[in-house]
Amino acid sequence: MKNKWMIPLSFVGGVLVTLLVPILVLALGAINMGADVKPGLIERTIAPWAVDRSVEKRSPKEKNPYAGEPAAIATGLDHYRENCVICHGAPDVAAAELSKGINPPAPLLGKEGDDTPDGELFWVIKHGIRMTAMPAFGPTHTDEEIWKIVAFIRHLPELTAQERASMRPQDGAGAHHHGAETNAVPDKAEQPIQPDHHGTP
Repeated sequence: MKNKWMIPLSFVGGVLVTLLVPILVLALGAINMGADVKPGLIERTIAPWAVDRSVEKRSPKEKNPYAGEPAAIATGLDHYRENCVICHGAPDVAAAELSKGINPPAPLLGKEGDDTPDGELFWVIKHGIRMTAMPAFGPTHTDEEIWKIVAFIRHLPELTAQERASMRPQDGAGAHHHGAETNAVPDKAEQPIQPDHHGTP
């Protein structure tokens, strides 16, 4: 009778230890959650694999309805410049300084030979990835706009010189901080006084 219960009890004890040890480690604050700390081997191995499986399962399987359309690519460029280049950069366009502090780092997009399906790019842009700096753009962008961003990402390896220049901060073209351009509107006090209809200031 004693031997009969030995194996089940040992199994249950092993399961409890397996569950309680990670909880104890977390409860004691043993893991440094600072963004400036490199993740350990387990995190580097398991986290990307888990994200890939999650995205693959949930992403749409249809092709991008705007793939290769010049008008869609132009619209996608506008959205990419406004929301994405600050972290991801682009070919010959540096990301903003703050991108150096992102952990895990924002991936470089538009690499030659990238076999990530369009549907997976769409899903990540729309829903974001928790525990990373990738936000969900679904609350602020329509599906149509997101598909056009995907179309532009596919176009990144073929950027023209004019397109690259349009994504770089332009001196005198609005406030910018370390590579992140903004469309700041000057204060009223800084705006020139316009003459009235009688020509007097």
